[in-house]
Amino acid sequence: MNRQFWSRKILGSAVLAIAVFAPASLEAGTASVVDAAAKPGSQITTYDELVKAIRGARAESRERVERAVERERVREAWEIGRLIDTHILQHKERADYGTGLLKRLAIDLEMSRTELSYMLQFARAYPVFPSTEALSWGDYRELLALNDAEQRNALALEASKKQWSQKEIREAVRRVKAKLGGGASDVEESAPETLTPLEMGQAGTYRVILAKTGPFAGELALDLGFSNYYRISALVGNDVSDFRTGDIVSFEGDAYRILEAASKKGDFSRLYTYKAWVNRVLDGDTIETVVDLGFGITTVQTLRLRGIDAPEVRSSSGREAKEFVEGILPSGTQVFIKTTRSDKYDRYLVDIFVTDADSGEDKFLNGVLLEKGFAVRVGER
Repeated sequence: MNRQFWSRKILGSAVLAIAVFAPASLEAGTASVVDAAAKPGSQITTYDELVKAIRGARAESRERVERAVERERVREAWEIGRLIDTHILQHKERADYGTGLLKRLAIDLEMSRTELSYMLQFARAYPVFPSTEALSWGDYRELLALNDAEQRNALALEASKKQWSQKEIREAVRRVKAKLGGGASDVEESAPETLTPLEMGQAGTYRVILAKTGPFAGELALDLGFSNYYRISALVGNDVSDFRTGDIVSFEGDAYRILEAASKKGDFSRLYTYKAWVNRVLDGDTIETVVDLGFGITTVQTLRLRGIDAPEVRSSSGREAKEFVEGILPSGTQVFIKTTRSDKYDRYLVDIFVTDADSGEDKFLNGVLLEKGFAVRVGER
């Protein structure tokens, strides 16, 4: 996801949102800390009590800021949707203008077309900015599956009152739709989006390159990926006459095989496939791993799941996405990855495959997150 954008947005939005949306909660939160110390019998008299009170104040502050930021994200979505809707109405004589507009905006803004479509429908479903402050943008996205405004508003109030998670709202929406016999929502592309996985290669397969600089300039080397290279002479001795620049070579232990057909075609689909182990899940679409490059060489890499975007981890929906991935990929889990290139933040884009413990089948993690609604499809720029 666009980390730099959201980090700036969150800092700015938090200040704005606190001022606009949460003055009462801020005052109430401040009073709770002061009152706790002011009440007879509850004065802070020991160091441990002071530490506990300060930790409580910090926790309350973080919660208030988080709620304010979440509320501002809802407003941002509504404002963007309203701007798009107003623009479409100015061109209502062109029936297909809206679809083309969303495609163009998705490219220029580097956003998901589906996300923009949700924002548009959000503004149409709520001509006046909704007053249910407890709900996140992810919560409202789930509610948009209901076309009936009364049902949607009733469910929103119930979700707010009972403090439902996004998953609980999704399940409630499904129950309502099941009673009504289904019916598609007005959101464009409401069916789960799909992502075709990259063709997996074979771990231990590399391309031969000619080193141009460095300690072995002018020598043939293997491109191990992630900007790592290995001298061929260190593997097979000084006689490297079997190898040519551009060859694709598969290694199994000390044995190697030059893939003649792939080399002639320049077929790179066999390359950049690795065994890796999960260090930790950073958010719903970003994972830190230890990657096995072969020949006893490993590299620690922060990897970004290709073609999808999960919500910012500060949001409730973002936390749900992260927890879902952590459930599939606890620390130490072995996976297979297929890389393509790095994104503009220098994180490699990957497809991740993990073996299901029950079925023994390989799961395509990127696709699972789309199917379950924890991420949206985005273009690859």
